[in-house]
Amino acid sequence: MLKPQEGERSSQDKTEIDWIVAEAFYHTFKELEILNILESLRIDGSEVFNAHDSIHEFILLAPLCLPHSREVSWHQKSAYLTYHWEAFHAAHSAFIEVLSGHYNAGYTLLRNTLELLIKGAFWECLTHKKFRDHARILEEDQQRDKRRRSIKDWTEELIRRKPSMGIEIEETSAGIFDKTAILFEDEDFQREYVRIPPFAVMVRQLIEWGIIDIPDAYEAVYRDLYRRLSKDVHVVSDRTDIGRRLLEEKDLFEIDILPQELSKFARDLHIVMDIGIVVELGILADWLQRQEAKDATEKRLPIMEDLGLRLSCEKLRRLLGA
Repeated sequence: MLKPQEGERSSQDKTEIDWIVAEAFYHTFKELEILNILESLRIDGSEVFNAHDSIHEFILLAPLCLPHSREVSWHQKSAYLTYHWEAFHAAHSAFIEVLSGHYNAGYTLLRNTLELLIKGAFWECLTHKKFRDHARILEEDQQRDKRRRSIKDWTEELIRRKPSMGIEIEETSAGIFDKTAILFEDEDFQREYVRIPPFAVMVRQLIEWGIIDIPDAYEAVYRDLYRRLSKDVHVVSDRTDIGRRLLEEKDLFEIDILPQELSKFARDLHIVMDIGIVVELGILADWLQRQEAKDATEKRLPIMEDLGLRLSCEKLRRLLGA
């Protein structure tokens, strides 16, 4: 038990309270499954290490792309960067959970990471007129529900009513979240008036916009990766940790390391981060037109190659004109 009994705390002096905190910390520390983490790292070092280092490569590239100019501010990409930071931490948490032996939790966080990558890019693009003007997929999706406006049309209606909003969200893209907050706070309003596109439509639209720029993009991102990760989110029986142990003929209630599951996860995490970097580079492509950004990111190419980030390397080379 971590929490002292009611009334105890008021009668305890600082030394006793410190002792309780120390005990709680020790108890929590044991629950972190540190020995399992050590065992996981020993099982398959290179595959696991590459997946982990890919997470850090993902978070590193954005600041390298940011131009050293007062004319350009990170606020211009803040809608994306808000999700970018969250995606990094979600991926890292997923990695730690799986090393500890909690595979369902790790995979659930990994799907969350993928959603953060896609949704951050989608909202970022929505703030820029050059993307809204070429949004065929959103327009087609809106035809399935003519009663409600598409999120693109609703955004443009807000800009027509207040033209300064268009300039505001171009300069500080995270401003789109303030403008659209009502859609998520008032479910009745969303249900009646505005259609938020489903995840599959967001993926298809980002492909059309050239942000997800990989071979067989829809198949790879949605039909394969997203659907596979969804099995853990929807807790299909053999995707629970006990289900996994049953299949491996392990003790059901011991948190064991399953090497095959660890290897599968490392590959999926690596794929998510490879796609994530492609999305990241697509969003930041205009920043990469400046020489200092080109020079900084070009130095990362050998490291990305060593990590096996094939899709990322191909995207970066195209942007660098290499």
